[in-house]
Parts: sequence; structure tokens; C-alpha cells
Amino acid sequence: MAWTIGNYYLSESQMQGNALEVYAFFSSRGWSLNAVAGMLGNMESESSINPGIWQSLNYGNYSGGYGLAQWTPATNYTRWAENNGYSITSPEGQMTWIDKRTATTGQWIRTSSYDLSFDEFKTSTQSPEWLASAFLKNFERAGVEVESERRSQARKWYNYLEQYAGGAQIIEDAVEWAIGIARDDSHGYDQANRDGPDYDCSSLMCWAYSNAGLNTRPGYTPATGTMYDVFIAAGFLDVTSQVSLSDGEGLVRGDVLLTPGSHTEMYIGNGQLVGASINEIGGTTGGQTGDQTGDEIHVHGYYNYPWTYVLRYPGGGAVPEPEGVYLLRWIPA
Repeated sequence: MAWTIGNYYLSESQMQGNALEVYAFFSSRGWSLNAVAGMLGNMESESSINPGIWQSLNYGNYSGGYGLAQWTPATNYTRWAENNGYSITSPEGQMTWIDKRTATTGQWIRTSSYDLSFDEFKTSTQSPEWLASAFLKNFERAGVEVESERRSQARKWYNYLEQYAGGAQIIEDAVEWAIGIARDDSHGYDQANRDGPDYDCSSLMCWAYSNAGLNTRPGYTPATGTMYDVFIAAGFLDVTSQVSLSDGEGLVRGDVLLTPGSHTEMYIGNGQLVGASINEIGGTTGGQTGDQTGDEIHVHGYYNYPWTYVLRYPGGGAVPEPEGVYLLRWIPA
């Protein structure tokens, strides 16, 4: 999925795509699902979860509200964004502001009814409804509250995103499986016999996440040319623009690096990749079963292949190394 951004109200399906992007960002920074859902309940009322929307659709009115949280006046956010290298429409910039600047700017004012700090809010396991009210009273302080609506929306987003809440275990299972294959020399590289015990680059990635419970082998094992569509359909997000491909900054454990028609590997953390490269005779097929050199399937340091895409399964909770710019899709008003 990718962001939908423009100066108009989003449909339910468009909001779902953006909500998933919001969850991927904040869960990777340690936020609880409950807190993200509580915030999304407010964002739906404020902006229909649209980073590019102006209050009352009055484009360019910097005295009114703007963005996901409808900063009012808009300059409360836009000046910071422009001074820090973000387009004002950038969801990455808006979410970074919420995560990093809410407390330091005094945007969060704890109330007697919702007496918790912003850091406590981020990790709270209170109900999504309670946290929606907390975000409303302590962050938004909206002129038109419609509190009951925000609370019910928070529950809706919790139920929708709950399917991704097991992302951390899925990612860890996939990573550990791929590392285990690399460490076991009974598994080598082969394109002709790629569904075990030997694997090629794409089948290693597809089997890793298939064994972890995702539909990355939809009746067949994709090659790199079709992996992108298969992985997106399985729930992965294209976060390419959040990562510096030259040095790997922004990658998190479990990310799949892909160049369609050519190669793919998995980032496993600490600046390392795991991947299947080439069989012992210097080609792609015809070698002996198993890893004859120790490098047919192996763990090694990050390099830029060069990569075309970075695909990420949401909900892992890993901390990026460090932040970058988020992928978006702009649709004009």
C-alpha cells in the first residue's frame, strides 16, 4: 500500500491504506496498537487521515487547520516542516512531529481526567476508546469534539489493525528461518530446484515469510519479477523512500530488499543481510545439493545491489536506523 494524499476527504478504503501506514510508522517506534487506534479515531474526524487536507478544503489557508492532526494555525506545523527538509504534505514529517515534538512543544497538556504524559500515552494499553478521549482532551482540544464518534472510530481502527498486531512474531519467525537456512550447509543455491533443500534468492524470501504464516507462495513460488505484487498482496508496505539505499539507513529487521528481475535479500539488523547468491560452480543451476562453499546462502554486511524496493511487514516494533522520507502517492484535488 501507499499513501493517498490530496485536498479532499478520503473514502473508507483510502483511509484504511493510510491507517496501515500510520500503524507501521508508530508501531515501529514503540507505540501500542491501542494508542495508535486512539489517535486514528481523532485523525479520522480531523482530516479523514489525509496528510494533504486543509480545513474546510480551503487550500492554502495557513490561518486554518492542516494535515493529519489539523494543526491550527497550519503554520504551527508547516514552518517546522519547511525548516527541517520536509514537504508540508509529507506524512513522514507530520508523524515525526507527532512522535518527537508533541511533548517538547507543549502540544500535550495532561488533564485531570486523562492524567498521563505523552510518553505514557504512546505505550498505554488502556482501551482505544479511553485513549481516543485522552488524545482529544490532551492533544487536539478540538472546537467541535464529537467525542463519542472519535471513540467509536478508535475501536474500528483497533479492530482493523489487530490483524497486523502479530507482525513482530511473523517477522522474527521469517528472519530466524532464513538465518537457520544460511547456517545449515545442507541448503545451497539452485534456480532449477529452488523449493528445498536448495533455494534461489527469491524462493528463500518467499519461503521465509510463507513459513511464518503469510501468503507469499500463492500456489507457486514467485521469482523476483513478480515478488513485489505478491508481497504487497500479503500485507507488506513499500517503504523504499523511508530508507537510504546507499548505506541502509532506515532499514529494520525483516525488511525485504528487491530488484525485480534480478535479486532480493533480507535485512536482519546490525547492518547485515541474509540471502542466496550463486551456486558453487559459478552459475545458477547444475551444482551439487547443499552449500559447497559456505557462501551460496549466507549472512553478510549490507550493500546496495543496487536495490529498487524495500518491502516491510507492519507491526514489527523494530526501531529504524534512523528515519528518512516516507513513500506517498499524491492525488490532485
